[in-house]
Amino acid sequence: MTAPTMSSRLRARSRFRLLGALVAVLLAATVLASCGDSDDTDTGSEDGGATTTAAEGGATTTAAEGGATTTAAEGGASTTAAEGGGEATGDAGARLLELLGLEGGEDLGGDLTFDMGAVLALTGPGSFYGSTMSRGIDLAVEHIAAAGGPDINVIYFDHKSGDAQAGVDAITELGSQGVPAKLASYVDDLGAMLEGTAQYEVFTFDGGGGTSEFGKGQPYFWGTRAITPNDTLNGMFQWVTETMPDATTVGLVGWDVGEPSNGIIREDVLAQIEEAGLEFNGLYELVPIGNLDYSAVFPKIQANEPDVLLMGLYGQDPGAFINQAQTAGLDAQIIGFEFTPDGVDASRGAYEDGYTFAYDYFNPDTPTNPLAELFVEEFRAAYGEDPDFYAANFYENTLGMWEVIRRVLASGGDPNSGADLDTAFQESLTLPSVYGGDESGPGTYTLDPETHSVIQRPMGVFRYQDGEVTPLAFFDIGGENFEIVSE
Repeated sequence: MTAPTMSSRLRARSRFRLLGALVAVLLAATVLASCGDSDDTDTGSEDGGATTTAAEGGATTTAAEGGATTTAAEGGASTTAAEGGGEATGDAGARLLELLGLEGGEDLGGDLTFDMGAVLALTGPGSFYGSTMSRGIDLAVEHIAAAGGPDINVIYFDHKSGDAQAGVDAITELGSQGVPAKLASYVDDLGAMLEGTAQYEVFTFDGGGGTSEFGKGQPYFWGTRAITPNDTLNGMFQWVTETMPDATTVGLVGWDVGEPSNGIIREDVLAQIEEAGLEFNGLYELVPIGNLDYSAVFPKIQANEPDVLLMGLYGQDPGAFINQAQTAGLDAQIIGFEFTPDGVDASRGAYEDGYTFAYDYFNPDTPTNPLAELFVEEFRAAYGEDPDFYAANFYENTLGMWEVIRRVLASGGDPNSGADLDTAFQESLTLPSVYGGDESGPGTYTLDPETHSVIQRPMGVFRYQDGEVTPLAFFDIGGENFEIVSE
């Protein structure tokens, strides 16, 4: 079959109507360890970020250089791709079918038009993340269509980088229109969408923040990535104890995400420090999101400096912190839990001297399986740059949604029912992944039926220096399969 072009497919998405307008606002709420920020204003970045203009009672959100564009004007919504979005190459569909072990004769859903929401940070300080996530989604949509799968009509909503009310408005709109599924970020917009997700039975994958600790076990809500920092700590502490035997004390600087989330995260972090045989030195400083000025924090750290300082900051924030930590002369081994181009830029060159981080990082230069190779190759062809962790997650989330759709079709269920999708997913909580695996086939990740979070996910400790990322250790959830690969 001939794959439709990106522009024609995205024009088809204009059928969905918004009731009301999306109005851009400044970041006003807290954000968990999921997605960070791109700029220090709400106008977004020039390279793939989002800009917002209000006109005629509606808001226009534009993602530059290949990102997704959501336009809400006069009560209607349309989604288009700017400057040549993620159109599939000629053989992408056939390659995808082979990699997933599918045959063209199976019920792939080719006659189905499937509405799927995507509630992302399209504007505000986190617009970088909305752009890269939407690129991963759009590329997967094209690949699925080229493989003979359904026409996935992506309905983008903007939660404005963590605005809870924007999230509530989005889930209310999706629910009222009977949209059966969505992809989400910021742990379903700081938890504000979880009640509506359950009420309207909207089957959801959150590949941006996972479930965090507070979103575990929520109906219809599934976190498809490792929780940071919590899921990384066991393996990361193994690396610390084996490579830094003189390091015995641990402290933390992290985002203030409000209660009860702060308390839940702290309790788990302290328990894991103790379990690792290390000592919590009493330093646990919480800072505002997007602060970027840590001059008030460093005297507190210097007065009680641990051997290892966990840095639970995201987006631009870790880059700014590392830059200022160098000036302050901190001696602690600082370990972060995210690595993004935003952080590199905000470090003003400080990362080049060495930045250590631990999480389920995706390295486009060393794809570990043929599905990852396909994704990287196609992303580069579509957008002219390397994909990051978030693009990879939302690409595989969209492929995961297709697998669930196929299961529903195979069982004779209704793919436009969130309840049927959720039931079909729970039949097998393992999905194909661009992480892990080997040359013989894709990797996988597996979720827990009780927590709705991942119980198997490849992770590691990495170091960025002089423009290159080097893996230091690999491990799985709980530190399973721990292996040091570089000193």
